[in-house]
Amino acid sequence: MTRYQASSTGRSAKVRFGRGLGWFFLVVLVIGAGIGGGAYLWATESLNSLGVKTKAGQHAEGLLAKLGSTDEPAIALIAGYDHRPGDGNSYAGSNSDTLMLLRADPRNHTLSLLSFPRDLNVPIYCSGNTIKMTERINYAWSACGGNGGPKGALDTVAHLAGGIKINYMITLDFRAFKQVVNRLHGVYMNVDRRYYNPLHSAEHYSAINLHPGYQKLNGGEALSYVRFRHLDSDIYRNGRQQLFMEALKQRLKSTITVSNFLDTLGIVHALKQNLEIIKPGGAPPTIGELKAYLGLLLGLPPGHLFRNAIPPTELERYVTPVGAEELKASPQAIARAVHSFLHPVIPKERKPRKPTGGTKKPSLPHSDISVLVLNGGNITGEASNTSYLLGRHGFDMKTLPITTPANAPQKKRNTIVYYDPSQENGLKAAQELAPLFGSHHFVTEMTPAIASLAQKADGPLTVVAIGTAYKGKLNLPHASKPRNASTAHAQVTSGVSLTLSAVRAENGPAHFQLMFPKKVALGSTLSTEEGVRLFRPLRGRQELALTFNLWGGIEYWQIEESDWTSEPLLQNPTSTFTYKGRTYKEFTTGGKIQTIAVYVGHSVYWVQNTILNHLSNSTMIAIAEGLQPLR
Repeated sequence: MTRYQASSTGRSAKVRFGRGLGWFFLVVLVIGAGIGGGAYLWATESLNSLGVKTKAGQHAEGLLAKLGSTDEPAIALIAGYDHRPGDGNSYAGSNSDTLMLLRADPRNHTLSLLSFPRDLNVPIYCSGNTIKMTERINYAWSACGGNGGPKGALDTVAHLAGGIKINYMITLDFRAFKQVVNRLHGVYMNVDRRYYNPLHSAEHYSAINLHPGYQKLNGGEALSYVRFRHLDSDIYRNGRQQLFMEALKQRLKSTITVSNFLDTLGIVHALKQNLEIIKPGGAPPTIGELKAYLGLLLGLPPGHLFRNAIPPTELERYVTPVGAEELKASPQAIARAVHSFLHPVIPKERKPRKPTGGTKKPSLPHSDISVLVLNGGNITGEASNTSYLLGRHGFDMKTLPITTPANAPQKKRNTIVYYDPSQENGLKAAQELAPLFGSHHFVTEMTPAIASLAQKADGPLTVVAIGTAYKGKLNLPHASKPRNASTAHAQVTSGVSLTLSAVRAENGPAHFQLMFPKKVALGSTLSTEEGVRLFRPLRGRQELALTFNLWGGIEYWQIEESDWTSEPLLQNPTSTFTYKGRTYKEFTTGGKIQTIAVYVGHSVYWVQNTILNHLSNSTMIAIAEGLQPLR
């Protein structure tokens, strides 16, 4: 149950959302106008109108840190808010709808995003180090009085992020969102599933009607996609917003040209009335500043855009006394997300792969893998019995104090292997351990509840929560079985029976060679809502989208095939490798594979990760390499 604050005017949710991303359009498009020498004066006058317009903006100036030059990394806080008509410069009664940090680093050519769920419960700051209240982060906008909107949000986010220095604050009313996307002639997005809410639904959800697959979205469709959240959560909405900004970057790179200069000016004119860019001292942004950051944006190397957020496994949901659902995160989880935001690790290009044979030695000796086992199933004593079996095979077993039951917080069907991300070999240990529990296993970072139990057991690398699907027998692999190094830990199962007949059914209408996956991610089923869709992404081209639901939950991943081989999505790969005569292109964010594609003949085939990149790199590679043509 989620608590919402009613609008006295019934203001559209589209306007509330809009301020969260609209700044991005204006910044890049004004620069595009400024690049043309003949428009220099016009651009200067336009930029002057983008400076501080409100008393609330003036109150926030003193919290911002001044940059020495545009060669330094710059951090901006983007805030979208619900500002009701007639309120003037007052933000009383309104809440921020979106809060996102953006860091542009010209030194290593990186762009980092960090989103905060609006339902995250945090200390609210209005001035200095005094906590005014503890509430959802979006309350910071209205908690600090009529002129406190930007200042309250800025002070609260800076404290939440450990005193981070923020250089710009950008707020925007989103009335021009659809117009901007339409002026760009649409933005190409990968829609991960079927989205549908009818107009005037009984539940009063915002209308949306999108089909799965990679396609061009117009302004209204793009708005519906980035606003959607009622079937998942604000965490996934943040993910959709970040994916949209990545797609927008691709679109701008191919759209801002001399030939469409007049269209660009029209977009700027539509937006400049609704944007406020706050800098130290209150001066408007200069052409030099915006031109420098546009150049960074459009020249960003592959894999240098990083999406950051507090992992869902580290967000604890709870219900307040009044029945509203909110989120909590530990200071350590927030600090890790901020550290990743400030220190993006540029991935190295993958070396060429070759088939490997022989015996694969474990990445870690069993004696170096410390394990605590919890019972998450229905059989009494399963945890102690499994601990005994693992101990016999050389694992370093940990136990809880006798006063603490060895029970997982919740019962689950699948066995979950948690790892401690703060310890160097945590992930390796979990990957080495997980296959012992058969096909029904899952690897993830420790949640706050699991970490608390682990602390009582002397801090093991891993915690195993036995699921109901575990039958009490460890699945020890045969030592002589060769495995490929890049897919050794892939969590996959056979996809032939799941997909072959469905793909064959589309073979007749398709005008290009179709493929089916020999392997799919564990826990996958074809979506019951357009799991298979053959459509035309543009005139004269076809695309087949296979949409898979993961573990019966709210996450979806896809296999897509097309005779359109120049999609913006598949330009500028992070790395390329060749394996068994095929060339694969990887597209990563923060080292995680978001998309992996292979070109065969005159067609392209790619695997698309979930919104939050839930599938591991080895799983994505294994699925892509298992694609086979229909005979």
